[in-house]
Amino acid sequence: MTQRISLLLLLILAFAACRKQDIEPEPVGEPVPHGTGPDKTWQQQLSASSYTRFREAWQHSGMDQKMKVGGAGFYTLLVPTDKAFDEAGWTSSKIQAADAATLNDLLSYYVMPARLQPDNISAIKGNTAAATLSSRPLSDRPEWHKDYVDFQFLGKNGDSLLINGIALSKWGQQLEGTNGVIYPIDHLITPPTQSMWDYIQSQPRFSLYVEALHICDSLYESAYMAQPLAFMKSSSEAAQFTLFAPNNDAFIKNGFHNAADILQYCLRSWPLPDPGYDENMFWQQPVVAIDSLLMTCGPEVMNASQLNGDARVGPVFFTNDLTNNAAALSGLVLYKGQPYNGGPVVISLDFINNNGQPAMRRIHTNYPFIPLKRSNVRVINGVVHEVDDLFKR
Repeated sequence: MTQRISLLLLLILAFAACRKQDIEPEPVGEPVPHGTGPDKTWQQQLSASSYTRFREAWQHSGMDQKMKVGGAGFYTLLVPTDKAFDEAGWTSSKIQAADAATLNDLLSYYVMPARLQPDNISAIKGNTAAATLSSRPLSDRPEWHKDYVDFQFLGKNGDSLLINGIALSKWGQQLEGTNGVIYPIDHLITPPTQSMWDYIQSQPRFSLYVEALHICDSLYESAYMAQPLAFMKSSSEAAQFTLFAPNNDAFIKNGFHNAADILQYCLRSWPLPDPGYDENMFWQQPVVAIDSLLMTCGPEVMNASQLNGDARVGPVFFTNDLTNNAAALSGLVLYKGQPYNGGPVVISLDFINNNGQPAMRRIHTNYPFIPLKRSNVRVINGVVHEVDDLFKR
């Protein structure tokens, strides 16, 4: 009896299997092929490319070992063309004569341990910040673990690849690999060596701005208050930001012809009241009269808490950021404020895209928009744009 039951069960299972196979649908249409991606590494792509100067510099450097230590699985590389190397004086003979450390310093600035593929870059209306393998000690970074790290800002604008706001090649020339992507560029890029303060001090056309900052700083120091000028000098205590530096014409247009004019205006608000909490219990430091104009040029962001300490990149905006994101950046709130702490931090400017060029004015005013006189000056602690008027209240 048991044998008959077992045989019956086997027959039922076999029948069920046959019926399941019978009802399986026939495939419809042609098989869909799997997507094809890169089948070579970025190293193989570089080896087969026409970028012989970069390849030669790489072979004489210690970059392979440096990348192994970093351990990233994907890299984005900016690779200057041979013409770019030659124009910068990096001929084949100079590359062969250079030691590995020198070549490491040169090449590290072009290598980012980040996945910045074309789709990633083009999806952003503006620039993407990426840390490079280039780092160096600076005078205000005494601790070894606070070496300054160089950043590149990559973006797509029209048919151009932009690096730090400058078009350096046509879009679409990249070489994609399984472990990285190469973007050829038409010029070498020089790492920044000056802070904002160093830069404006070195340019005579900013002499009145320098005078104004010195006067304000000395007044704050005499009242034992925080000094905004330190923010422009710093490369370690705060993140990178954007400065709209007013030139001498900007001051002269508004009646400031010399340091005496600036001091007289500052003394309108002197002596300053003591710092304290406002009606919303936000801590406020009063400012001298002219700083009510100058803080809007960029240093107002220093009170955003997320820009201090270990932060490296804050509101750094190049010209394509300012045009493509004009509405979003106008009056942008960087910090909502916290009771018994700092108040809200807002970018107090209104931006417009004026036929592809940025222009700005103080928010909630009807003054004419101010265009940029010069733009995209890369400095250690951000970017400087030059304006020839003040952002009046």
